[in-house]
Amino acid sequence: MNRLVDWFARNGVAANLLMLLLLLGGAGAASMVVQENFPEFSLDAVEVRVRYPGASPTDVEDAIVRRIEDRVEGVEGIDRLLATAAENVGVVTVELNRGTDLSRARTDITSEVDRITAFPEAAEEPVITEVTSREQVLQVALHGDASLRVLKDLAQEAENALARTPQISFVRVDGVPDEEISIEVSRNALRRYGLTLGTVAQRVRSGSLDLPGGSIETSGEEITVRTEGQNYTAPEFEKLILRSRSDGATVRVGDVATVVDGFDSNSDLITRFDGAPAVLLTVFRTGDEQALDVEAAVKRYLNTELRPSLPRGIEATVWRNSADNLRTRLDIMIENGLLGLVLVLVVLTLFLAPRKAFWTASGIFLAFVGAFILMQQLGVSINMLSVFGFIIAMGIAVDDAIVVVDNVYTEQERSGAPLEAAVRGTQRVATPVIFAVLTTIAAFTPLLFVRGTIGKFLGDVPLVVIFILVVSLVEVLLILPSHLSHSGPGGAPTTTAGRLLARARDGVSDGLEAFVDGPLTTGLRFATRHYGVTLIGGVALLVVTFSLVANGYVKNEFFPSIPGNVVTAQLEMPPGTNAQATARMAQRLRTNGLAALRDLEDQSGERLLETTYTTVGRQPVASGGRTQAGFTAQRPNVAEVSIEMVDAEARSVPSPRLEEAWRDAVGTPAGVESLAFASSAGGPGGAPVSVQLFAPTVDQMTRAAAVVADTLRRYEGVVDVTSDWEQKQELELRLKPSARSLGLTLDDLARQARAGFFGVESYRLQRGPDEVRVYVRLPAEERNAVADLREYRIRTPEGAAVPLEEVATVTLGTGPTQIQRQDSRRVVTVTADVNAAVTTGGEATARLQRATLPALQARMPALDVQFGGQRREQRKAQGSLQVGFLLALFAIYGLLAIPFRSYVQPLIIMATIPFAWIGALWGHFVLGYNLIMPSLFGIVGLSGVIVNDALVMIDFANEERERGASWREALVHAGQVRFRPILLTSLTTFFGLAPFILERSVEAQFLVPMAISLGGGILLGTAILMLIVPALATLQRDVAAGVRSVF
Repeated sequence: MNRLVDWFARNGVAANLLMLLLLLGGAGAASMVVQENFPEFSLDAVEVRVRYPGASPTDVEDAIVRRIEDRVEGVEGIDRLLATAAENVGVVTVELNRGTDLSRARTDITSEVDRITAFPEAAEEPVITEVTSREQVLQVALHGDASLRVLKDLAQEAENALARTPQISFVRVDGVPDEEISIEVSRNALRRYGLTLGTVAQRVRSGSLDLPGGSIETSGEEITVRTEGQNYTAPEFEKLILRSRSDGATVRVGDVATVVDGFDSNSDLITRFDGAPAVLLTVFRTGDEQALDVEAAVKRYLNTELRPSLPRGIEATVWRNSADNLRTRLDIMIENGLLGLVLVLVVLTLFLAPRKAFWTASGIFLAFVGAFILMQQLGVSINMLSVFGFIIAMGIAVDDAIVVVDNVYTEQERSGAPLEAAVRGTQRVATPVIFAVLTTIAAFTPLLFVRGTIGKFLGDVPLVVIFILVVSLVEVLLILPSHLSHSGPGGAPTTTAGRLLARARDGVSDGLEAFVDGPLTTGLRFATRHYGVTLIGGVALLVVTFSLVANGYVKNEFFPSIPGNVVTAQLEMPPGTNAQATARMAQRLRTNGLAALRDLEDQSGERLLETTYTTVGRQPVASGGRTQAGFTAQRPNVAEVSIEMVDAEARSVPSPRLEEAWRDAVGTPAGVESLAFASSAGGPGGAPVSVQLFAPTVDQMTRAAAVVADTLRRYEGVVDVTSDWEQKQELELRLKPSARSLGLTLDDLARQARAGFFGVESYRLQRGPDEVRVYVRLPAEERNAVADLREYRIRTPEGAAVPLEEVATVTLGTGPTQIQRQDSRRVVTVTADVNAAVTTGGEATARLQRATLPALQARMPALDVQFGGQRREQRKAQGSLQVGFLLALFAIYGLLAIPFRSYVQPLIIMATIPFAWIGALWGHFVLGYNLIMPSLFGIVGLSGVIVNDALVMIDFANEERERGASWREALVHAGQVRFRPILLTSLTTFFGLAPFILERSVEAQFLVPMAISLGGGILLGTAILMLIVPALATLQRDVAAGVRSVF
C-alpha cells in the first residue's frame, strides 16, 4: 500500500485521472439510477393459482389446495406454505428461505404442479408466478355518469395509448369485472324444446368457431383453407341454430334464451370514485423506468389527448400518485442532508485551517459521486432509504480524511517539503485508516443479511454506507495526497471574512486547550488512578440505561407505520351479506369520513380533501402498490372506503389524525362484522398483533379465536381486532337412494345443479384484449331463491325430467367463506392494530402469552399457537441480526488484533461498544421515540464507528509507551493529544445527522430512531470512552503485571 500511495502522490496526472473517472462515472451513473419511494425487492415467494369456477371453499381445499401442497412441500428451500381456498379459486403461496434461487424454485414448483393429474375437470390450468413488490406509480380513475361498458372501453383505449409511450411499459385496467356473455334459458323453455343447459352449451360451442383447414397447393401458389364462424356479439349468438326440423323450421338461441353481453354475473365488484361509477388505470414502473418520468408521461397524455376527448360527464383523475410521495420524501431527505453537510463544513472550518477544511470536505463530495457508480452497477435505486445512507455516511466518511489531512499538514510544518510530507504523512496513517474503515464496514455488513422483509426494506442503508466508505478510502489514499503535495500550510488570512474565521477558530482552539488542560486532564488522571471507581460508575450508568427499556420507559416495537396521503376504512359485513347491502354501509362510512375531514378542515383552516374511492367485493392493498405474499379473495360482504388527502407538504394535519377522527366518528356501527382503519403508506412486517391458531377441529379454532379476540378488545390501545374465519349458510345436496333406480348418479346431480345455478361454460373467445367466457345458465330470477332449487328439474338418462327434491335431499347448513392454511394445516388468525402512543404490538402479545394463551391451551391441549405479522418478522430479523452482530464483533476483533499485534488491547477497544449504546438509548428516551428495528440497525452500525475513537487513543498510547513514558502517563497524554481529532470526528458524525434527528415530518419518522442511535451514541459514547478506555487499559496492565508477579 505504501508504494501505491507514493506512486499516486508523485504522479498527479494519474491521481487527477482517477478523480475525473470517479466524477464523470458517478455523474453518468447518477442519471441512470432508478428513483423510487422504497426499494423494489423480491418477496422470495412463488404463487400457484388455480381457478375452479362454481366450487365452494371446502371443495377448492380438497380438490385443489391439498393436492398442490402435497406436491410442492418437498421443494428445496421452503420457509412456509400459505394457502387460501375461496369460492371459485385456490391459491398456494410458497415462501422461500432468503438466498434460495427463486428461478430454480419456480421451475421445481412448476414441475411438481404439472405432475398433478387429479384436478377436477372444471378446474382451469394453474397459473404460477413470482410474488414481487412491483411499484405502482399512480392510478387514473375514469369516473362519471356512464355505464361500466363505456368506462371500460375508454380505459382500454387509454391503456393502449399509454403502453405505446416510451416511458411506460406496464399499464393495467382495474376495478371492473371480467367480461362475460351469459345465455340465459328459462326452465319453461328447456321443457318446451326438450333441451338441457348442457345441450345448449354444446350446440353453442360447436356452432361458433374459427378453424384452419390446412392448405391447397396449386401450380402457382399455396391457398390456405379456413372455416370461419366465430361469434362475438349477442346478436350473432342469438342467430345460432340449436335444432332443425325436417320441414325446414329451426330453433335458434334467440328463440329460447336471452343473450346478455356484459360482465361476470358472479362478480360482486363495485367501484365508485367521488361517488360515481369508476374504472381504474394502474400504471407501474418496471425495469429502469423512472417514476417521475412515468408520472410526467401520464399527465401529459391526460392533458393533451384523453381529457379533451372524454364525453360530457366523464372525468379522468389521478389518484394514489406515489410520484408525489417520492418528490416529498426525497425533498425531505435532501434538505436534511444539505443542512447536515453545512453543519459538517462549519465544524470543519472551526477546527481546521481553511485549506485543511477544503480538502477534507472535498472528499465527501467525491465519495458521494463515486458511490453512484457502485449503486448503478449493483441495481441500488435512489429512494428514501438509500438517501438516508448518504446522510449517515456524511460524517463517517470524513473521518479518514481528517486523520490524513491533519497528519500531512503536521509533517509539512515539521519538514517544509509538501510532496515528501504528503507521502510520509499518508503512509504513516494508511494502516490505521484502512483498518478503521474496515471495522466500520464490518459493523454495517451484517445489516445486509438480516432475514425477513425488514432486511430487504432497510438493506439499501448499509449498502450505500459501505459504498461511500470504500470510495472515500480510495480518495484519501490515492487522490488526496497528490492534492496536498501542491500546497503548504498557508499564511495568515488577508480578507475580513478570513480574519473573522481565524478569530473564531482561535477561540475554539483556546477553549479546547483550556478544557484539555483542565477538566479533561483531571478526569484522565482520575480514571487511570481510580479505575475501579470509574468502571463501577460506567457499569452503573449502563444498568440505569438498560433499565429504561426493561421498565418500559423506552418501548420496544418492530416497525411503525409510515403515514401516507390515503386513509382507508376496511369494512366486513356479516357472511352472506350481498354487495348492494355492503355498498350502502360503505356509503355511510364515506359520509362519516367526509364529515370528520370537514371538521379537521375547519380546525386547521386548510383544504385537506383530494378525492374519495370506494370498492365493494374486494379489499385492495391499502398502501396502494405493494403486493404481499398471500391472497384475499373477492367477497360481496367486504368493502374499502378510501379518502385521499392533499400532499403531506401542503397540510399540517397528518393522516393518522384523520384516521383517529374517522374511527371516533363511526364508533361501533350495528350489523358490522369488523371494521379497520389505516393510514399507512406501506412498510414491512404486517399486523402489529397477529395470533395464529391451529387445532384439530374448526370448532376448537373458532372458540379459541373468539377468546383471543375478546381479550384483545379489552386491552387499552388495541384497536381494529378482526378474525379471518367466517361462515355463511349453504345448501347441501345429497342423492336419495331412490334416484339410483332412475339411473341418476351423484355426478349427474352435481353437474346439473351446477349448470342451473352457476352455469355451464360453453367456451371462451378472444375479443380484442379480453378473454370472454360464454356461459349457459338459468335467468337470475330463477336461481336466486331456495324455492328455485327445489323446483329445478333433473334430467334422467332416459330423458325424463324430475323435480330435484324427488331425487335429492336439500339441507340448510353452514360453510366457510374462505379457508386459510399454513404448512398444510388449517389456521384461524386474529389480528389487531395498536395505538403506538398507548401500547405496542409486542406488549399486547406479551400480555396474551402471560395469561390468556396458557389458560386457553390448558382447556384445549391440542391447540397450537403461533405468532405472525410483525412478531414473526421481528423474530426472524432479530435472530439473524444477533448472529450477524456476533460475527461482526469477531471481524472487528480480528481487524484490531492484526495492527495492534495483541490479543488483549482489541478487547479494551471493543469494551467501549456497550457504553456507546448509552447515548443511543438515552436519545430515544429524551426525544420520546420507541426502540424499533431501524434503531437496532443504528446501534449495530454504531459499534463499528465508536471503536475507531478508542483505536486512536490506544494507538497513540502505545507510541508514547515505546518512547519511554509510563503506561499511565502514556494514556493521559494520548487522551490530551488525540482529544481534538476524536472530538472532531464525533462532531462531524453527530452534526451530519443532527438535522434528521430533529426532523418532525411524519414521512421520515421511521428513520429518525436510526439517526438517534448513531448520533446520540457517537456523541455521548465519545465522552464516556475518554474515561473508560484509560481506566480499562490501566486495569489490564495492572492485572497483567500481577499475573506476571505470581508466575
